[in-house]
This record gives sequence, C-alpha cells and structure tokens, in this order.
Amino acid sequence: MTRVPSDLTKHELVTVLELIHASLSVNTEEEFKSLLSRVEALIPSTHTIICLGKIDAETRFQSFMKMVNISYPLDWIRLYTKEDYSEVDPILQSHYGRFKTQIWSETYRQATSPGELKFIRDADTFGLSEGITLGVACHRRSVGSIFSFAGQSMSDHTRHATILEYLVPHLHVALMRTLSPSSTQNPDLSHREREVLDWMKEGKTSWEISHILHISERTVNFHVQNILSKLQASTRGHAIALALQQGLIGP
Repeated sequence: MTRVPSDLTKHELVTVLELIHASLSVNTEEEFKSLLSRVEALIPSTHTIICLGKIDAETRFQSFMKMVNISYPLDWIRLYTKEDYSEVDPILQSHYGRFKTQIWSETYRQATSPGELKFIRDADTFGLSEGITLGVACHRRSVGSIFSFAGQSMSDHTRHATILEYLVPHLHVALMRTLSPSSTQNPDLSHREREVLDWMKEGKTSWEISHILHISERTVNFHVQNILSKLQASTRGHAIALALQQGLIGP
C-alpha cells in the first residue's frame, strides 16, 4: 500500500488511500471532477481549479491548453481572462519552471509590481487570498499541470500541503488519462527496477532500499533514474502514480 505521512489522522490516512485508489479508475472528465470534489472535502477547499499549460524545454509556461473548473467563481475566471492576469499572476509565474508546492500567502508577500498587487486585491474580493498550488511537469508531452486549492479555512498549510503532495501526482495521471485514455504503453522494467519501484511506493529512501536489497545506494539511484526515464516521469511520486495506473505495481 502507498505510504502516507504518519502524522495524519486515521480518517485522513484512510481517505487519502481511498482517493489514490479511486484515481486509478478515472477515465472521463466527469469522473475526474467527482474525484476532485472528494478532495475538496478533505482539505477543505472551497475553490478548486486545475489547468494544463503548454511548457517549453525549461518547463516555463507558454499558454493554457485545458481548464477543469471544480468550484472557482465564474466571474473571477472572466475577469482573469479579460485582464490578462496570467501575465502578472504571481502564483502562475512562480509555479511553472519550478513545480514546487506554493503557499499563496508566502508568494503574495514577495509581490511588488503594481500589476501583481492589483491581481492580489482583485483575487481577495473573490475569496482567493489563502490557498495552495502544486502540479506535475510532463516533459514528454510538453505540458505541466497546475492544481490550485483555495479557501479561508486552509490555515493549516503544512497538513494540507502534505496531503496534496501525496495526492497530486495521482490526480495528474488521472487528468492526463481523461485526455487520451488508451495511449499508455507499459514500459519494459527489469525485475530489479520493479523491486526498487515497489519499495519507492512504500516511501523508502534510496539509502533504505540499498539496505533492504543489499546493493549500494548509488546502484539504487541508477535504477531510480532508469525508472523515471522509462516511465517518462518527472518525480518519484509521478513514477509511482504512473506505475499504479499501468499495473506495474500493486495498490
């Protein structure tokens, strides 16, 4: 079973595992929206939106390709488009090129330009002042996802970010599957690579895996890089999500 943080409550642990399992059977946008509605209840998020953006070789944002709106105010989306806020949105600009977890309030504190400050004021009028954004870069398709969860109740940033960091790689794979559900081809992983992948799924570090399998940490890292390359994954979490989707490892 996929390892999740031990400091979560029993309810949170069970729900996270249920959501990961449910993500494996998502094939349509409606199923994806239904899954994200369940995520909203866990965080809790009152405003959730997911976008896919075209990226360049350095994973920098080029243009929007797809938007899945779960609960964002439609008037805000219209204003965002009208004002070309993608040019000054500090969350969007900080996300692409890095794909690191962002706490909105921390990013907003670093904003200084008039355009950024106007964006922040306008977003606040729609209840979009507190939130978390994260996502996954898919180099093979030259796309990157951005998952944004907002809400005034999201004050426990550490806990919510931890939950989302485990969920989003799986949600990203589910989202990509709604675009082309039958395009996946299982890669040819060696027996050792599957062993390493199985222990990665359990949350083991390279050092821990090296002791379990009685091989050097350098050899483990070599296998990890091969796994990422064969699965065309950007992170270990992304690789685990892809492997679960393709049945390379058990849930």
